[in-house]
Order: sequence, then structure tokens, then C-alpha cells
Amino acid sequence: MEILIVILLGIIAYILWRIFRQKEDEKTEIANEKSDVEYEQKKKERFKDYPHLYGKLEGNWLDVFSMHAENGTPLLKLAFLLMLGESTKIDYSEGSHKWDILWYSTEELLEHLEKYHEGSIVEHEIAIATYWQVAAEAVGKLIKESPEIEGKKLEVAPYTDIEKIALLFPKKANHSAKEISFFNEDGSFPRESKSSPHIREKMKALGL
Repeated sequence: MEILIVILLGIIAYILWRIFRQKEDEKTEIANEKSDVEYEQKKKERFKDYPHLYGKLEGNWLDVFSMHAENGTPLLKLAFLLMLGESTKIDYSEGSHKWDILWYSTEELLEHLEKYHEGSIVEHEIAIATYWQVAAEAVGKLIKESPEIEGKKLEVAPYTDIEKIALLFPKKANHSAKEISFFNEDGSFPRESKSSPHIREKMKALGL
């Protein structure tokens, strides 16, 4: 009889513990959800000036480049230096030619965004700086393999991701039906670009 009472008390204690544990887990889950919501709200408030980029850029580059922008760092200059830093390490080759074309394409794209897409110039330049950060890291790995880079190695992502940048920003009413593209009609990449005199003037003003 005493053994049965002990077993019964043990079962009751276990049930009570399970009920307590469940309630505590529910409290923790609610607290975590609330914390996540508050954190998300703070992030949205932090990036309220970058509505077209929030949650869409790779890694934490929005944090990094928005801080640079808010501290007065010219993002166009930063993007150019990211390109130039790797350009000086590439031996003359088809790859070096394509790398240069990608910068001319960047200038062309920036002017296109300014004229035909929504979003602030700072937003456009953050997207461009992010592209060049990722591209510079990727080409840096190729340079370690060989400073003389085959052209086909720059015909894949992340280099072709320049095509995705315009898609981040809604079109203005004056935008043509066809979106800008840096592929040739035969699918090769990148197409030749004459860059942008407008962006070149901005670069001159930055001492580039």
C-alpha cells in the first residue's frame, strides 16, 4: 500500500512538473516571439530610408554600406576602389577586359537607375557597392589561382548579378517596356558599354 502511495505521489509530482514546464516553455516562446518582433521593428526603423534594399541584399552589406553613407563616405568612390583594387592584380587577359567592362556597365546602370527607377541615389549606390564587394571577393579568389583570368570565368554569378540590381527598384512611369541588360543577344556576357558621361562627371568631382 505504501509503495502504491509513493508511486501515485511520484506520478502526481511528474504531472505537476510537466504542467509547470509546459507553462514555462510557453512563456519563453512568447517572450522570444515578442523579442523577435521588437528586433525586426528596430531593424525596419533603422533601415527606413532604404525600403527597396531591406531584406534583399546578401549578408550584412546593407548595415555596412548604409553606415558608410551616413558617415559621409562617397559610395561611388568606394565601389570604384573595390573594382580598382582587384584590377591592378589581374594580368592583361580576356578576364581583365571583362572586368573593366563591368565597371563601365556599372556607370551605365547607375545613370539608368537615376533616370528610370525609384529609390534614392544612396540606395542605388548601396546596391552597386554591395555588388562590387561580392564581385571583388570572388575575383580575388580567381587571381590567387592565376592572375591571367579566362574570360568565361567572369560570365557567371556573382558577376552576372549586375542584371539583378535594376530589379530591386520599381520602374518609373518613363521607363521603357524593356529592362536594361548587360548580356549580348547571343547570350554572352558582358556586352560592350560606353559607360556614362553623367556618372563620369560625378567621379571627377570625387577625384577619380
